[in-house]
Amino acid sequence: MLLWLKNRRRQRQAAKVPSSVQVSLEEVKKAVLQYEAEMPDGINRKTLVLPDGSLDLKRLARYLGGYSDQKFYLSRETYEIFEEADREIPYYLDMVQVAVDHYVERTGKLPVLGPEQPDQVDFRLLMRERYLKELPPFPLYITDQEMLLTHRQKHVM
Repeated sequence: MLLWLKNRRRQRQAAKVPSSVQVSLEEVKKAVLQYEAEMPDGINRKTLVLPDGSLDLKRLARYLGGYSDQKFYLSRETYEIFEEADREIPYYLDMVQVAVDHYVERTGKLPVLGPEQPDQVDFRLLMRERYLKELPPFPLYITDQEMLLTHRQKHVM
């Protein structure tokens, strides 16, 4: 009887272990939103970030339907989520977002290239004023949404 109970317990525990899954960026974004909705006030997606900047997908396993060994990265400043192939984007977004915020606080102006490119961040200005220590390898743009940065250029029609 005791052996039967032990085996039954093992079977139930094995059934609870989520399987390994492959997930899309959209599925991860949806899982993060579900996580945030269930957390108490003040706890947001930043709590999912591991030291390397990737998301802790183990904590999202119940929303994803299992564990994934894939890597997704979060920008701590803009909250945008990226696939592993784009992992350098959140690093530069975070670095430049902080620089832009400090520049605007100090000068009251946006650090942009000028009238011909009014949304593109002027990295050289930020470097000259010592807000940046390295140049990002791709342009970044200031959005209309709370002056957050993006790597996507606004399409003008």
